[in-house]
Amino acid sequence: MTISLQCPICHKPLSQYLTSKDLHCESKHQFPFVEVQEGRGYWVFGKGKKQQTLSRAQMRSRLFLLSSGIHAPLLDAMNQALVSELSQPACINWLDYESGDGFYLRALAQPLVAAMPELNLTRCGFGEADNALYAAAKAGSDEYYAQCSAKGLPYADDSFDFLTVVDKPLKGKEAIRVLKTGGLALMVIPASRHLWQLRSRLFDDLTEKEVAVNLPKELELVAQHRVQWQLDVDGEQALTLLEMTPYAWRANDKLKGHITREAIDGLELDYLVVVARKR
Repeated sequence: MTISLQCPICHKPLSQYLTSKDLHCESKHQFPFVEVQEGRGYWVFGKGKKQQTLSRAQMRSRLFLLSSGIHAPLLDAMNQALVSELSQPACINWLDYESGDGFYLRALAQPLVAAMPELNLTRCGFGEADNALYAAAKAGSDEYYAQCSAKGLPYADDSFDFLTVVDKPLKGKEAIRVLKTGGLALMVIPASRHLWQLRSRLFDDLTEKEVAVNLPKELELVAQHRVQWQLDVDGEQALTLLEMTPYAWRANDKLKGHITREAIDGLELDYLVVVARKR
């Protein structure tokens, strides 16, 4: 592992015990490793008071849907943006922000390495939900996962060459702290027509609004690309896509039942892929 870990409590370097994968610092703060399968797992640095978790059925549905290739146009756009902007050093450290079940860490790695065959890629992700981290570690191979809050990351300053933030807000200063000067932040933001046919069932007064790209002051915009495509989905797929959004709570059980019984032809998916660089 080419990443330097630091204690999120006292910010001193972390070391690994000789007899286990557990970590500790000289101030005697200790962080256990949860083994999931054959050496795979995640380190526990802290748990939030309110963990947002999905049920096992929801997680299976989400992973099955994403693995079907439904987001292939988005993955292609993300890969193209990274390949065009990375300076192609021999080693690259990548952090996926609130990585969930690790889908993007797995899905983007193969085309990225294929485009840069000599690349030594270190992949890291973090989150707070036990079940998502368990699923990520079990499905992955050589990624490194941490259970922690976005407010206290266990990585040293300037550890990562690029950061991915997919379909969620970038909060606080920690992610910027661990990004190298000159490092890239690749952000995927739902645009105005995203899931329009589903959102129109939730909002009576839905109108198309231009998406504002608000970057932290430490980041400067390099490029942005809009990625739009349409899909024919059945009701179960439509509900899974809805449950992957922050406004799923607006759908009551009756509406969810209606959604699962109706296929949608030409469901719109619409994203902005934003590339920024740390000043």
